[in-house]
Amino acid sequence: MFSKYAINYPVLSIGLLLILFISPADSKSNVNNTDKSQRIDVQFPINTSSDKKTMLGQWIDHSSDALTLVYGELPVEHFITKIEFSKRDSGVVPWGEVSRNTIPEVTLVVNPKSTLNELKADWTIYHEFSHLLIPYDAGDSRWFSEGLASYYQNIIQARSGMFSETKMWQKLFEGFERGRKDTHYSHQKLNYLSDNISQNHSYMRIYWSGALYWLKADIALRGLNIGYSLDKVLHELQKCCFDRYLSAVDITKRLDKLSNSTIFTSLFTDFSGSYTLPEYIDDLNMLGVVQHAGRVELENNTENSHIRRAIFKGK
Repeated sequence: MFSKYAINYPVLSIGLLLILFISPADSKSNVNNTDKSQRIDVQFPINTSSDKKTMLGQWIDHSSDALTLVYGELPVEHFITKIEFSKRDSGVVPWGEVSRNTIPEVTLVVNPKSTLNELKADWTIYHEFSHLLIPYDAGDSRWFSEGLASYYQNIIQARSGMFSETKMWQKLFEGFERGRKDTHYSHQKLNYLSDNISQNHSYMRIYWSGALYWLKADIALRGLNIGYSLDKVLHELQKCCFDRYLSAVDITKRLDKLSNSTIFTSLFTDFSGSYTLPEYIDDLNMLGVVQHAGRVELENNTENSHIRRAIFKGK
């Protein structure tokens, strides 16, 4: 049983925004939960109806609960979710971003016609919330942060029951395939490509190279067979190092120290200098994730199928 969030509104009006406070009412978890108070402030456009606020609050409640399935609590004690309404009817959540202020702010541009089920099924909020899992200011190696969010957006949706284990691996496989096919800048290393994303728009290779980095790190940690996983090491990072901005390299060094390994720095060097998406089929096959004509099937008799199941279940 994971944390539930009490919703009370309206609480406060500031300028053109209404504020909703969401805070833990019940702190029960089976994965090292703490008793510290955590809070999400939700900002709405001023003329948002009461019914719309209720629905959006339920969406944010659901999505923040999904985020706690990484290690039993939110990664930050306090953050702001700012809702804006799109002026077009295309897409459910056509845009989202995270600002690393003193209090982190997640902005989500929402189609005001979207239903609660449509909002829950959209990947954007899970991606943006997952950015909060590392203390990162997006100043360098954007592939590193975007990759983490791309990896966990699928995992926390699956862990929260939004889709099956097979669908989770299907989505990851399809993402890696999109990254592999993005070869327009194969003459440029990933780090350079990532630092110039606004010019080259090579989103697929950048985002999915990053997601593959975190998958490979997760597999390697779990393969040590001493109780490590990416979930647990990120929790240790949260407890020690969220009071400062860290570069991507700084984070890899911290994660290596916390896991008593060189997994993160070694993979970071390899990925930073890559010219195409690194190999991933062998990793998937070892997990028992096999593909037939682009469709994923799961096999449970492979050497590392237990790792695959643990990633899905959060163990």
